[in-house]
Amino acid sequence: MTDEILYGVSERVARLSLNRPERRNALTQAGLDALAARIDEAGADAEVWVIAIAALGEDFCIGQDLADLSRKDRSGDFFAPVLRALDRAAKPVVCAARGELRGGGAGVLLGSDIRILGRSARIGWLHARMGIASISGPATLARVLPKNIAYEMMFTCDYLDAERAYALGLANHVVADDALAAKQTEVVAKILANAPLATRAMKHATQSTLELPYDEAVARARAILEGLIGSEDAKEGLRAMREGRTPHWTGR
Repeated sequence: MTDEILYGVSERVARLSLNRPERRNALTQAGLDALAARIDEAGADAEVWVIAIAALGEDFCIGQDLADLSRKDRSGDFFAPVLRALDRAAKPVVCAARGELRGGGAGVLLGSDIRILGRSARIGWLHARMGIASISGPATLARVLPKNIAYEMMFTCDYLDAERAYALGLANHVVADDALAAKQTEVVAKILANAPLATRAMKHATQSTLELPYDEAVARARAILEGLIGSEDAKEGLRAMREGRTPHWTGR
């Protein structure tokens, strides 16, 4: 598998790092396919409870490599495999990014569950400037922002800085660039302190009920709870609360 994506699992965390800093982490189709495959691999690994995404270098990702994009013999699927992998990831995904995030690079951030930005972050969709259309803008940006703001970004190619992104709800935290890794580690540690089946169940309940009428959403969320209540972790959590101690989670 290409070295454009670094991958490792340690202490219940799958860490994925974009590793093409000399190209500002512009990814080839091979890199995009590898990123999607690693997200799926982390999702299927019982040892993984949280997925953490970051990048080497000054920029998170400026999109797909233009040389790869313009190849006449290309037969790939652009950023679509990555966006689909993030959408089906059952486990919490925490992304930390700084510098430039363009197009699909920004789509990786917005497809993650918790988003941490360095103050240098700039988010933009420049496709109209190149005469092409975006996948991540219509499919991701327009789902997390009011359409008028998404349209303005896609039509004008203007950037959002980190503070504006935070004000619009696109980021959970904005920190100094040199504090980015520490903040991601802090957030991941807080998630790991809680029951993994519970976090996954609440993610599933949220994703599967957003478009439902309220009564149906409540009924489905209750069914997901009822499927979890008999788990070993649920029993352990309730015991630990009664006994005033820290629970020991097993993911079963």
